[in-house]
Amino acid sequence: MNQRNSDVTAHDGQTDGIDGTDRIDDTDGYEVRPGVPTADAYRRLRRATGLGAKSAEGAAIGLPNTWYGVTVHASPGLADDADPVGMGRIIGDGGCFFQIVDICVLPQHQGHGLGKRIMAALTAELERRAPAGAYVSLIADGDARHLYAKFGFTETAPASVGMEFTPRPAY
Repeated sequence: MNQRNSDVTAHDGQTDGIDGTDRIDDTDGYEVRPGVPTADAYRRLRRATGLGAKSAEGAAIGLPNTWYGVTVHASPGLADDADPVGMGRIIGDGGCFFQIVDICVLPQHQGHGLGKRIMAALTAELERRAPAGAYVSLIADGDARHLYAKFGFTETAPASVGMEFTPRPAY
């Protein structure tokens, strides 16, 4: 099941009871919502947080194939189309293999526990919907490994190591 831009918010499957939508506590001025950012917002977040640029074409193709994603918005209650200040996604085949990607929060919004809230939302969805025995992986850059360890992720080296391949464009 793909998650697309949405204006509801997840919180451990609990609803706020008024309109049936799920809400994460937004008393600190932030709200985590299921869905993915627009391609432009996605590319902006990646560049601004040091994750590296992605092409417009790649973002347009990849984002709709997200298994589950969340965005973080400042000042809940403002326009639902306001640009997110953070995000996180789960990609994969939906059955056997999943990878957590694109965990980021704009520097000016860091220090509010938003990375933890993103990871909590993503791991809660995995616990809820991923089949037993599914393999969930991620690549931890720098000190981010300490955050991921709090959610049960363990380093795989030396038994296995992350590797990468970047296809070259056709000429």
